[in-house]
Amino acid sequence: MEQDYIPYHAETHPPQGKVLILAPHPDDEVFGCGGAIMRHLMQGNEVSVIIATDGHAAVIHESEKSKQNYISNRYQESQNAAIILGYKNLEMWHFSDRELKYNKSTVQLAIETISKNQATLIYAPSIFEIHPDHFNLAQIAIDAVIATQTNLMMYEIGVPLHPNFLLDITDLKDRKHQAMECFSSQTQLNDYINIIESLNTYRTYTLPNHIKAAEGFYLISGETLQKKPLLRFGKTRQTELQMQRKPFFQRILDLFNR
Repeated sequence: MEQDYIPYHAETHPPQGKVLILAPHPDDEVFGCGGAIMRHLMQGNEVSVIIATDGHAAVIHESEKSKQNYISNRYQESQNAAIILGYKNLEMWHFSDRELKYNKSTVQLAIETISKNQATLIYAPSIFEIHPDHFNLAQIAIDAVIATQTNLMMYEIGVPLHPNFLLDITDLKDRKHQAMECFSSQTQLNDYINIIESLNTYRTYTLPNHIKAAEGFYLISGETLQKKPLLRFGKTRQTELQMQRKPFFQRILDLFNR
């Protein structure tokens, strides 16, 4: 049944817990899960946000000074959006844009950040994202969630994921719109607000008509990720088939043993 692979109902409350949002660039925390941030705050959850890179590579800079001014402006945009959404805990890792690496050092940094914040629910970009910073942060988060045995909520921005959790943000979409308007440095490059709102509208495809906007997530525990690594790609017919298949060499042995 289709319901086995995508939700046909939306939640109005995300999972309880101490929340840590990992965002690759200033704006991803709002575009990907601004509604979820507001929902968590409404139910009394502590929310902390980490911006991993400085976001400077979105445009070409004529000088080092203009580059640094641009970086400062992008960080300020995230701070302005935080005021609208209602959270205060915003930190930066200060990696250079497009240079966030997936390695032992960055995984350890994520583990330490989770421990410092005593977080139990980690939001991070999905493994399907194309931008290298998004994709590498997804891999970092997966390893860190496994190491800390916490829970992961993957969110979508540039590429749709395979959701198992749809969050109704119908009553919050106007405030999310206001928060996205803070990122004028980005919205003048592309109509990202309309793109994200179209994605949030698309997520209502399997939902009742009264739901006008939803954010899609993939929720999975560190324990499950450790035991079944393929499930990082979501519960789909394709991942189920892959998990059912025997390893290549076992299939060869079976052929010889017939």
